[in-house]
Amino acid sequence: MPKLVFLGAGGIAIVAAEIARSRGYEVAGFLDDKAERHGTVFCEAKILGSFDILPELRQRGIENAVVAFGNSLGRLRFAQKALSEGFTLPNLIHISAIISPTATVGEGAIMMPGTIVNAGARIGRNIILNTAASVDHECVIGDGVHIGPGTRLSGLVRVGTATWIGLGTSIRESVQIGENVLIGAGSLVLKDIPDDVVAYGSPARVIRANSGR
Repeated sequence: MPKLVFLGAGGIAIVAAEIARSRGYEVAGFLDDKAERHGTVFCEAKILGSFDILPELRQRGIENAVVAFGNSLGRLRFAQKALSEGFTLPNLIHISAIISPTATVGEGAIMMPGTIVNAGARIGRNIILNTAASVDHECVIGDGVHIGPGTRLSGLVRVGTATWIGLGTSIRESVQIGENVLIGAGSLVLKDIPDDVVAYGSPARVIRANSGR
């Protein structure tokens, strides 16, 4: 079985590891920057060390890596680091996910149980489509986006790079959401949202700048 290492050892990694094993990968271990966790068992495999040991793991013959933590900008940064060390970033798509044959999905995607990607959608690299979330026809989802559980995107929605859309949010058709945006849980998004802001509510409105770059 091909071996895979996870960058991250939290809730997202738990689900992603289960998907990986169901898809025929051997989970070689997890990486976490908290030194007190190193050497402990997590999700039936060891936490091997910090993210700094990626070059060593590649030299040991591990070819696949998945970045499995929530922070979108951090996920993109460490995905690039893994690529630079020679790792492949496979897609982990749960068997219950429904992906249109006319949709496209970039590398490093994690798609959890019950997710739907409809016709003509374009999904970027290193995204997380969380449990029972749906992306409708012709949506364009940027790299590093995290779409929370139960979120619904109507057709022709655009979501910019590294944006996080919270649990249970609904987004009207043709809305454009910028880069590095945080949409709070349970929001109803009826109008466009600019870059680098935090927005939430029903209807959603901009609350403040997002300083997370």
